[in-house]
Amino acid sequence: MGAKVLLSGIMLAASVFSAGARDVVDGASAVRAFPRFTFGVESSYVLTFINYSHFNYISADGDRRNEKYTTFNVFNNGQILVHAGINVSRCLNLSLYTGYGGVYWHERLIPLSLRLSWYSGDDPMSDRWILFCSGGTGFNDFDDPSKLSAEFKAGGGYRISLNRIAKLDFIVAFQETYTHPLAYESDVGDYVPPERLRRNDSWFGALTFGIALVF
Repeated sequence: MGAKVLLSGIMLAASVFSAGARDVVDGASAVRAFPRFTFGVESSYVLTFINYSHFNYISADGDRRNEKYTTFNVFNNGQILVHAGINVSRCLNLSLYTGYGGVYWHERLIPLSLRLSWYSGDDPMSDRWILFCSGGTGFNDFDDPSKLSAEFKAGGGYRISLNRIAKLDFIVAFQETYTHPLAYESDVGDYVPPERLRRNDSWFGALTFGIALVF
């Protein structure tokens, strides 16, 4: 009788230990499938198709000029970004982005933006749809870093889960950029020097097509 009780106790202890070990493994798998911190790199083709500009300056002959115009010229450019963030939940991620990219002719931007991304479904291991929006600032006038630019982006795409850690995103977005480009004085054939420039504001609208590797 005592041997049966001892054997039953050993079997019960082994069962409890086995269940506990299984829970630990499952928990570790869940952690690996749902990393708390993320980072990655994103490369995009930028198709700028609309530009509104407002320039105000003193011309070479001393006249005040105020120029406003809208153009619909297509301009091709590129953008590369790196990011680091945190998974707020299995469906939401908040990341900080920076990098380097072209905006328009002779227009470059070093952005610093915050992006909120939503992923369909609750399984981080499955392929999922993406929706996101981001906004922030950036450096465009490198001669005067105090003149900050602004950028907004909204779009979506599809995420392919390569393994528990690596994900491949294909994304499309509409991007708005507000910058301070150089003003060109056509009758002189040169850019307006800073001491004669009073206002140089431009807004650009573009479509971006990108691919990102996220860990």
